[in-house]
Amino acid sequence: MLSKFLNSITLLVSASLVCETGELLAQCSDAGVCAIGKIPSSLQYQVGVGYQFGRSGQADDLTFHTVQLEATIQVFEKSNLFISLPWSNQSGPLGSTSGIGDLTILWNETVWQGKEFYLSIEVGGKIATADADADKLPQAYQSGLGTNDALFGVSLSLESWNMATGYQLSRGRSNNSITRLRRGDDIFFRVGYSEFYDEIQLSGELLAIKRLGQSSVLDGAGIMFTDIAGSDQFQLNALGRFVVPLDDSRSVRVIGAVPFIQRKVNVDGLTRSVSLSLTLVMTF
Repeated sequence: MLSKFLNSITLLVSASLVCETGELLAQCSDAGVCAIGKIPSSLQYQVGVGYQFGRSGQADDLTFHTVQLEATIQVFEKSNLFISLPWSNQSGPLGSTSGIGDLTILWNETVWQGKEFYLSIEVGGKIATADADADKLPQAYQSGLGTNDALFGVSLSLESWNMATGYQLSRGRSNNSITRLRRGDDIFFRVGYSEFYDEIQLSGELLAIKRLGQSSVLDGAGIMFTDIAGSDQFQLNALGRFVVPLDDSRSVRVIGAVPFIQRKVNVDGLTRSVSLSLTLVMTF
């Protein structure tokens, strides 16, 4: 029954991507924790370049264009290193900014492996390589979050199922001169199911993120810090993923999502109401 439910979600996302109607979220619309527990690949080396268009869909009416480079490298027999670095442009009523985003590095170590399953632990970080105060615009307009965060997670793959849970420890306060944003930590859970139809891989996932504690920013006078009501929000998404092979070493990956529970506070610029991701993946 649950398998049929997830397949129905995948078909629904497919229709949304083709028609470009309704509301879609980014792959995760998160601060970085969704790098944990991606559907595993048996390939040793993988490089991808992708493009994502998005809009916030709220009163700030922000538009996002992002190009992201990513790589997965097998370091040892049971150890993999995942690296991603985006370049993005954000524009809205107050202006626009562009630049390199925050670097994500994640180490995946398989600790238990059988014929149809494996269990791994993941440790890494989100490094503040972006300028979080470009053109003196608010945090939501910036290409990065301005903090060096730690990532921790556990992933389980069982036949066609994958599950993961993770935690993002947000460290410090952004140097954005307007908001000086300090975010709460994030806890994360995902469960997904994947099937092959001929050579095309179709996957459906449920993904939940809870922010622990309210975020805080400078008050209107720029003197004191104040908590933002409702910023300790919960979000729940249903994701669809399509991987179409082009040849033995290249494939195209499309990702979209339908929100069940949507983020309403967008001081960090992570909210998306419309988003579509397209990535070219090369394997070696």
